[in-house]
Amino acid sequence: MDPAREQALVARARADVAAFGELYDWYLPRIHGFIARRVEDRAVTEDLTATTFERALGAVRRADFRNESFGGFLYRVAANAIVDHTRRSRWTVPLGARASDYAGLDGDDGAGRDDATLSDDAATRAFASALDRDVLRRALTGLPETHRRLIVLKFFDGLEPDELSAALGCSRATLAVKLHRALRALRAAMTVESIDAA
Repeated sequence: MDPAREQALVARARADVAAFGELYDWYLPRIHGFIARRVEDRAVTEDLTATTFERALGAVRRADFRNESFGGFLYRVAANAIVDHTRRSRWTVPLGARASDYAGLDGDDGAGRDDATLSDDAATRAFASALDRDVLRRALTGLPETHRRLIVLKFFDGLEPDELSAALGCSRATLAVKLHRALRALRAAMTVESIDAA
């Protein structure tokens, strides 16, 4: 969403339900996906998504709400809701996405096809892709939480730099440094994992 339009909608949302509804419609699939990748239970995902927007509406209506990056603010609220839920329930939140999240990543979900009908080339590509995903998963799992969180927010959740800065509570310059360090650590971890896999 265009930042200027977003800020205008947030300003109007203090008194206009329709303005908040437009923000809700835009961010709902993004926040729901963000939470779903971290919580395996669908009902919990829906509850935490609702909690996120409920808290956001309350915050927007307060006079002291800082209207800089509503998207970044929402992701921060969602992350806090996940942490709160985890503390309350004593369940563990998965570090990465489930294997089922990768179905169809290469554009081929295999639906309606018998695996025996795969050509040798397609089978080789599918096997190489699975190996690459496994290497990436293990490399991500081995990273420090701060690096992993930044990479997931940037590349899996697709946050823009302003949203990332707001979600992480840092400036864009600091974000650039953090992203550079996280990617360097991921490259090193993937190199180790690739060697170990061979």
